[in-house]
Amino acid sequence: MNIIMKKTEDKLKQAIQTYNKIASIYAKYTEDRLMQFQLSRFESMLPGKRILDAGCGSGRDVEYFMEDGFDAIGVDLSLGLLKEAKKRVPKGKFKKTDFRKMIFKAKTFHGIWSVSSLFHMPKEEVQKALKEFNRVLDDSGVLYISIKRGKGSKEIKKEKYQNEPMTVYFYEQKEMEDLVCEAGFKIHSSEANDVWVEIFAEKKQ
Repeated sequence: MNIIMKKTEDKLKQAIQTYNKIASIYAKYTEDRLMQFQLSRFESMLPGKRILDAGCGSGRDVEYFMEDGFDAIGVDLSLGLLKEAKKRVPKGKFKKTDFRKMIFKAKTFHGIWSVSSLFHMPKEEVQKALKEFNRVLDDSGVLYISIKRGKGSKEIKKEKYQNEPMTVYFYEQKEMEDLVCEAGFKIHSSEANDVWVEIFAEKKQ
């Protein structure tokens, strides 16, 4: 691993450590922040019932999917957040796994829901994660991504999260669209505002 790659990988590890420290605070802050419109639209597009919540945090969206009758599993790299998820959604399925090399077989899922999770990963590695998403999706599978809009990266400290540091990588709309397409998806819709880029995509046939 070269020096630059090690530094960026260390930033990802730092973000994971921060989430481990603030897991209960983060879970409480985000528990009522459901993305109702996006969730409903995502469910309506799915060709089947199996969903992967990539970056499941405290399990909020896994619980939502389960209540709607879907077979959902949540994955994260933060053991602290996974502990919160298992506590808050005792009937849910949660596993620790790296998006870049997941533990699932090819074509396992009908949909992948990735909210505010890819932006902690080094930009050089995001394409690996997107290709893994493609691999584990069924042939007609659907992908939803939300990611911070902007340029470059920034170390962020928030008082509500005890000023613990984490690095966020920002993407312009076309930049993320290009990455998604290069990973074997076709864009269904793409929207951006001052803060977020949101993409619904389908696996290319």
